Amino acid sequence: MLFNNHLIFLVSFLCSFILAEQISPEITSQRKKLIILSSEIDDSNISKKITQIVSSSATQLNRYNVLDRSFLDKVISEQKMQHSGLIDQSQAIEIGKIAAANEALFIQINNFGQKGKPTKEELDQDEEKEPETGLFGWAIKSVVKAGIDKSLENVERYPNNIETIINGQVSVLDIETGESISSFTISAEYEGGTQNKSLNEALKLIRSQIDNNLKRLYKLSTEVLDVDGVEVMLLLGENMGVRQGTMFEILTLDQKKSIRGRDITISGKRVGIVEVESVGIDASNGRILRKWESINPGYQALELNNGVASWGVSVNMQYPKNMRLRFSGNYNGYHRFGGALFGDIGYVQDSRDDLDLHFGAGLDFNYRLILSPVFTLGLLISFPVDLITRLDDDDHYVVSPAFSPRIGAQSEIMINSKFDLVIRTEYVLSTFQNKWTYSEEDSDSDESTTYNAIWNGADPKIDYSGFLITLGIRSINVN
Repeated sequence: MLFNNHLIFLVSFLCSFILAEQISPEITSQRKKLIILSSEIDDSNISKKITQIVSSSATQLNRYNVLDRSFLDKVISEQKMQHSGLIDQSQAIEIGKIAAANEALFIQINNFGQKGKPTKEELDQDEEKEPETGLFGWAIKSVVKAGIDKSLENVERYPNNIETIINGQVSVLDIETGESISSFTISAEYEGGTQNKSLNEALKLIRSQIDNNLKRLYKLSTEVLDVDGVEVMLLLGENMGVRQGTMFEILTLDQKKSIRGRDITISGKRVGIVEVESVGIDASNGRILRKWESINPGYQALELNNGVASWGVSVNMQYPKNMRLRFSGNYNGYHRFGGALFGDIGYVQDSRDDLDLHFGAGLDFNYRLILSPVFTLGLLISFPVDLITRLDDDDHYVVSPAFSPRIGAQSEIMINSKFDLVIRTEYVLSTFQNKWTYSEEDSDSDESTTYNAIWNGADPKIDYSGFLITLGIRSINVN
């Protein structure tokens, strides 16, 4: 009996997969109506500026219909509310319903301030000018300083080095239900320049945060219309805010299944990533950056807010004289031209056959001759700068900087959706090494003095020349 029950359940489960209903992709076809309102605060000027930034950002994204200020003023006037701003969220909901908006953004500035601060140079100058005095002199100086502070309390002492601080919160309200859907904070600090310059720089940081959050609040979704090799056509275009460089994650269709009389939705599988290269009014053409399964017409495409980031770890081998562990952050990792910023730690064999510790950092430039979703091959040029350390013949810890430009080739081979195998070979063109030095601190002045290393005979030389092989893993982060 128990066996029969298990058999019936298994057959039912398999039938549910066979008879699963595929769900058509959701297409972002209409702009979301949005009303942007702010609370009443002491400094309404900064609130207005940020409200204008939010409105401008939402309009430029092309996926929102932002209700203009003249319409809102009319509604506010009719409701006998204050023109300077809204006081609470309930009034925001009321106005949103009258305006027939989908959602309301309620902006509240919690903290705003601008204050001059002395620069490091000014602090150093003040310390140099400060004479040493006794107790009586200190008391007189304190009284004089207090008087000066009182007379200048309303005067900005450092008008050319203003620190601006802005903190606030944006709440997303569902007009129909009146509930708060989500919220995000906005925060910026900037020091430098006049009041206007400092404020403008802080507002630039605020604008960047608002842009990213507005994209997150209303992600684009669409359908794959056609696939031709690595070229893909998407059913979404300029009219909904698609731009060149917009990235989409491609997924198989969601499926609706009935299990034990209950309908459930199974999300589609991720199969690749596409970047838009040309945009039309209603459709866009893109290139497949990565794919680990086939991409077919009819699949769904979901916008990636922050694109694709990648970092790597590798081992550079010039056995036995040069070995290093490298950590790198890649840029433009799936385009014709790209590169990486890296940091190294390892050892190198010097002319005395000693193994010296070295630390390095540098920059790669990579031009990919072959560029496909699963394999790349390109030329590279690399500029590492190393700091080599060891003991001299008088037991001082000494260091020597070295620069060793190199050329080579690099290939990236996709392992799966999250990792690539990186293989590269390099040829070191030359090694430019500076002299060995060490530093000692003077106990009297607390200052350090640099000395040349002490060697009994010829000083050790570093020579990176020759071929190197690198094996590594590149990790892919989709945001």
